[in-house]
Amino acid sequence: MDKLSALRTVMKERNIDAYIIPSGDDHNSEYVADYWKSRIWITGFTGSAGLAVVTHDEAGLWTDGRYFIQAAQELAGSGFALFKQGEIGVPTFQEFLQKEFPKGGAVAFDGRAMSDVDFKNLLNQLEPFTFTYDEDLIGLIWRDRPLLPTEPAFVHLPEFAGCSVAEKLELVRKKMTEIKVDTYLVTALDDIAWLLNIRGSDTGSTPLVYSYVIITQNDAWLFINREKIVGLEGHLADFSIMPYDAVSTVLTAVPSSSRIYYNASKTSMLLADLIPDGVAIASEIQDIIAYMKSAKTDHELTNMRNAYIKEGVVIVKLLKWLDDNITNGETLTEGDVVDKLDNLRIEQEHVIGESFSAISAYGANAALPHYHHSGRGCTIKPEGLFLLDCGGQYLDGTTDTTRTVAVGEITPEMRRNFTLVLKGHIALTLAVFPKGTTGQRLDMITRIPLLQEYLNYDHGTGHGIGYCLSVHEGPQGVSAVNTVVLAPGMVLSNEPGFYKEGEYGIRIENAIAVKETIKNNFGEFLEFETLTCCPYDLRAADVELLTQTEKDFINEYHKKVIKVLSPLLAADEAAWLKNMATTV
Repeated sequence: MDKLSALRTVMKERNIDAYIIPSGDDHNSEYVADYWKSRIWITGFTGSAGLAVVTHDEAGLWTDGRYFIQAAQELAGSGFALFKQGEIGVPTFQEFLQKEFPKGGAVAFDGRAMSDVDFKNLLNQLEPFTFTYDEDLIGLIWRDRPLLPTEPAFVHLPEFAGCSVAEKLELVRKKMTEIKVDTYLVTALDDIAWLLNIRGSDTGSTPLVYSYVIITQNDAWLFINREKIVGLEGHLADFSIMPYDAVSTVLTAVPSSSRIYYNASKTSMLLADLIPDGVAIASEIQDIIAYMKSAKTDHELTNMRNAYIKEGVVIVKLLKWLDDNITNGETLTEGDVVDKLDNLRIEQEHVIGESFSAISAYGANAALPHYHHSGRGCTIKPEGLFLLDCGGQYLDGTTDTTRTVAVGEITPEMRRNFTLVLKGHIALTLAVFPKGTTGQRLDMITRIPLLQEYLNYDHGTGHGIGYCLSVHEGPQGVSAVNTVVLAPGMVLSNEPGFYKEGEYGIRIENAIAVKETIKNNFGEFLEFETLTCCPYDLRAADVELLTQTEKDFINEYHKKVIKVLSPLLAADEAAWLKNMATTV
């Protein structure tokens, strides 16, 4: 019996009309342990974002524009139809259910993997329906399901963390007093890792540990499997250590006269449901730790600059190696590039791994923004464009860099569109904006060169980046929907792109940090500092389309890259860099 049929059999046995399968874990993490990959297991779609719905007669997968092409390919033959989230005329999964069951029906899901905010939206939009959420149906049919991870955590040492656990706990409690919160339930794994100055390996490339924290003015509890912190008890002395599942015991004992805060988008609806009646929910405030850690300290920024220098060395070495092999007629695959990348990165100081699975994409594969090769991937030919999107996890920072390079002759159309993407990338880099500006207001800046040619890209321009944490870190971002005010110290990606299905893709990405600039009678102004240290491939650009301001920026940036990286490279690598980082 296939997976879909097996699930439907279980649904019929329990009188369930529709089963919802989210992508997250019990912390609504973006990247999850293998145990939690139920949606991937049942659908075959491997993208990081998506939601599946199964009824007795239909099955659908909803995902966003980053994954439309990939999802269409991976869902082929699976029995799941693709619903392109946000496209005109495409129903939401709630609308789909309303159409399938106009009088309501019985809907089930694993309540551990459904966030509190998503469940409340379900209740509001599917009012006639009944919900069952205390049973994991996928777990009943996934016979060889991986176990939850047991690898130990480790301390993020003071030379990297900057502030002690006690200092961070004091900052949190001070903020709780300001906003009149008695109890703070912390469920986001990156927030907990930051607070405790610990890192781990529970969620793959993101160095996190499955745990919960509850903080009051007088007590602090850490809920974690003890085998993960053997030997770290002294480091965690400010916390009472309890088993991971014991969070429910403390949560149900919260006094009814108190006021609690939790991030409803990172807390499972099952956990939120345990909060006693009468406890006031401080739902109107901003998440405390998420905002604290989003603005990096001077210590963290200094370390991140160093991490990006190391990553720059890795990418320059890799691109030279790629150039040499293409020139010499060697046969290379996308997988060969990733293998070489991993080998080069492991040579760097304080590296602990990759920050996400590298995107090594040649030709038409690069038109999938989140492409991942299977097997060895395709062969890279000495023509067209190659896209590399990669990042490293270093103890002194998380990196994320994308470069698109010409591996041979390219078409005039490719050259024009590469230049348009580069122009948009530079426009955001050079942006000056008043204090109080949101990422939403800056998103259009990068799109204007493309829009003027009636072109666009179907993803946000930038996401927040963590500090030896999540490569995609909120709450800040540069997109049409992000309304978070940008503040000094926030680090974001700057990655406009262009994708022509079936032919090629282009993306150029640097990490940029918000910094203060001038304060005058017209207000306080902010700008960006570029952290990434890696040349652009001007062999793919039409320099005639660049303004003098854009040329000046490239020249100054390339001068800096040569100065910083050359002493860290072998003579032939430094010579290659100097040739690549040309003046325009």
